[in-house]
Amino acid sequence: MSFKSFKPLGIRGAMLVFAVSLGLGLIGGVLGVILSDQPGVGGFAMTAVMLSLVMAGALLICVWWWRHLDEAAREAHKWSWFWGGTSGMAVGAVLLMVLSLRREEVVLPQWAGETPPELLLTGMMAILLFQLAGYGLAWAWWWLGRR
Repeated sequence: MSFKSFKPLGIRGAMLVFAVSLGLGLIGGVLGVILSDQPGVGGFAMTAVMLSLVMAGALLICVWWWRHLDEAAREAHKWSWFWGGTSGMAVGAVLLMVLSLRREEVVLPQWAGETPPELLLTGMMAILLFQLAGYGLAWAWWWLGRR
């Protein structure tokens, strides 16, 4: 699929993408907390629909942003996500596997959670953070190698 390129965003466009993304995240977070108190299937459905709409909005912002990138920036992001994100995920997965296989010897901090859903969410966020850290390092490596 081919996308038509547009004029680069510049600092104002980047700030707009950041502000809209932050706004969508805040709206999703606040509504998620409010809707999490709604009982039954209706509350579950409303939460799922609301979060799906927020994610769709975030995806639209990403497509708009991507279309304004030049070819070098697109390649840097693709390379960084593939190599950095994959490497970060591998490091995070090793850590989580060690923690789960040696759980009698490891005392998790209170903020990690105690119930299975809390621990699952903590593990999912940990993997995401490792992926983002790997991506950031690979992105810096890409651009430093080409300057």
